[in-house]
Amino acid sequence: MNHKSKTKQTKIFTCVVLIIFCLIVCCVFVYSYVKNYKQKKLDIKSRYTFSIRIDNDLNVLKENETAANTSDNVSDFSNIDMSKVGRLWLEQYIKQYRQAYVPYRKAVKKYDIDSVRVLDASSNTILLTFWIIPDDSSSDYLSTWEGIMDDGRLKCEWVVSYYIDDNFDNSANIYVTSVMSSEDYGIKQYYAKQSVDSGGDTEVISNSNKDQLANYVLKDNSLLVTYDGGERYVSVPVSYSYLLYEENSTSALKEGSYLITTEKTAFVYGGRLANNMRVPITVIYSDDKGENWTTCELDDIYTADYYYVKFFDADNGVVVCGYGKSNDTNESSRIYKTSNGGENWDTVGSGPATNIIKGVAFASADTGFFCYNYVDGMDSNLYKTDDGGKTFAKVMLDAQELDSSAANSQNQEKESSAKSEGVTAETSEQLKWNDVYKDALTPVIDANGIITIYLTQGKNPVYNDGKTAAKYQSSDEGKTWKFIGQVEINE
Repeated sequence: MNHKSKTKQTKIFTCVVLIIFCLIVCCVFVYSYVKNYKQKKLDIKSRYTFSIRIDNDLNVLKENETAANTSDNVSDFSNIDMSKVGRLWLEQYIKQYRQAYVPYRKAVKKYDIDSVRVLDASSNTILLTFWIIPDDSSSDYLSTWEGIMDDGRLKCEWVVSYYIDDNFDNSANIYVTSVMSSEDYGIKQYYAKQSVDSGGDTEVISNSNKDQLANYVLKDNSLLVTYDGGERYVSVPVSYSYLLYEENSTSALKEGSYLITTEKTAFVYGGRLANNMRVPITVIYSDDKGENWTTCELDDIYTADYYYVKFFDADNGVVVCGYGKSNDTNESSRIYKTSNGGENWDTVGSGPATNIIKGVAFASADTGFFCYNYVDGMDSNLYKTDDGGKTFAKVMLDAQELDSSAANSQNQEKESSAKSEGVTAETSEQLKWNDVYKDALTPVIDANGIITIYLTQGKNPVYNDGKTAAKYQSSDEGKTWKFIGQVEINE
């Protein structure tokens, strides 16, 4: 073979290779484009918004499909087998994550349902026990399923309550009214009815300021405390009229204005006019379960409407006072600290904002959180201090991916309203995470130092009637935060 023939063959081979390479690149590009397009078109709903439509033979119906039984004798669904309904709902829910083009971090490779049990027939409440094998076992996306990873399987127990909407055409829509973990439901309802100890703790949405058996009571215009669940009460030498109460209450003290433990008991009072007398901000405390009491005046403020008191040990404590509220939009605050058990107090500074204080929570003498009423336009209504209240920084929580049902909730509402009026709805932009979850509640700090923050939807909710909140936690005093999931809460 001469040199010219070899050169010609080399050129042909090179052209063929280039053509094949270009075709591969084009195919990869087209596939990537189609995949991204298909993924955007997927409508994966959350547990709180996923529903199914069934006929009276418990067949799942598509959107426009009619029931197989079309006889004149329309069945009702009052005696429906809820265990089968729960199984159907769960199977259809998981199928969302097994569709083609589901992102790898969301996809479910395999699943099985271990058991379905009716817990409360009157409320259609079902216990669903099942497992899944995710495609990506390291993904945090499925952490919202509140399962336990075991040997590659995510094992879950959900307590789901359903609402059955009879269409009176031999079909019904099955909607979810509540989803919670088996532990939460067990302690709150099921095991209590059965007089069985469930062996766990309920999820707390407020900070505890007293020991388990310690409490207070207002009786005959006197403030009393107990440390043994009510077997014995001790009188606190303070006038009931000096105390700060919850709004529209004469028996519930302002949350946070007291601390009752066997090591230290403290009440903050005054800071206002009482019985035509100016009563300064005062702390009364006891180190021996109410046998002896000491009082200490903190400040000559007489417009107080919020108090927070916390002792971290026998010597170190903090008091926060909110005062001078103006037009329900602005409020001043001061922070006081003691290092000798409450005998003397020093003013540290003021809070980081002038909005109305929603709540305060200190994790340690240095680390504390100030939560304010949310106002439109805020990028955060929660602040953190790492130096005991001298300086503050906003707490910014990472936004997550919003499920499609939440992102489209405004459009769905507009379309529904427009359809009823016979007009075409204007399509608005999809909601983003921070459009839905923006109003922080006061952080909750448990006995192990785990700090939990719930981001709620505020006064103008746009998703799930505002019942759904985003849950974040920190185990390092708020230095880093982990997104736990979307949960239903009762504030």
